[in-house]
Order: sequence, then C-alpha cells, then structure tokens
Amino acid sequence: MISIMIIFLKIIFLFLLIFGLLQCRKYSFTAGFYFFLILTVHEISSYIYPPFINKYIHSLAGGNTPPPMGMNIGELVAWFSLLPRIIEVIAFSVLVVGLYRMWKSKTIKS
Repeated sequence: MISIMIIFLKIIFLFLLIFGLLQCRKYSFTAGFYFFLILTVHEISSYIYPPFINKYIHSLAGGNTPPPMGMNIGELVAWFSLLPRIIEVIAFSVLVVGLYRMWKSKTIKS
C-alpha cells in the first residue's frame, strides 16, 4: 500500500513540475522555466541512470581498471550519490538569480 502511494506521489510531483514548466513558459519567466526544466529532467533521469551506475561500479570492482582521478570505489560511489543534490542546487540557484533579477528590475522601474 505504501509503495503504491509513493509511486502516486512521484507521478503527481512530475506532473506538477511539467505544469510549472508550462506556466513559466506561458508567462515568459525564463529562470523559472530553466528551474522546472532542470528538475523535470533530473526527476526523469533518476529512474534511468542508477542501473548504468550500478553496472559501471560492478565492472570496476570486477576488473583491473581503476576508477577515474585516482579515487577508490567508495569515493566514486560517494561522488555519484552527491550528483543529484548538486543538480538540485544548480536548479535552485538559477531560480534564485532569476527571482532576484526580476525583483531588481521591478524596483528600478518604480
């Protein structure tokens, strides 16, 4: 029952992101558009990239190939776990800068 609720909430969240994307496009708020675009792509890609990362980690563990940049496998896994948060920080930064510019332009006009 809980798993059905989680899936239902994720679908609602994805629809809300798409709705926000369309509203920002309709009202020409480019920072909001990019915010919702980044989060929508991030939400969709969170279902696509984990199997590829898992396969990559297993191939590194099974083979003699070292991870990139001299890391060990634990550091590489930690880096991969930070990537979603970094993407979210980038999206929110774009939104904050866009809201600041919009606020600044409206205070100069009045």
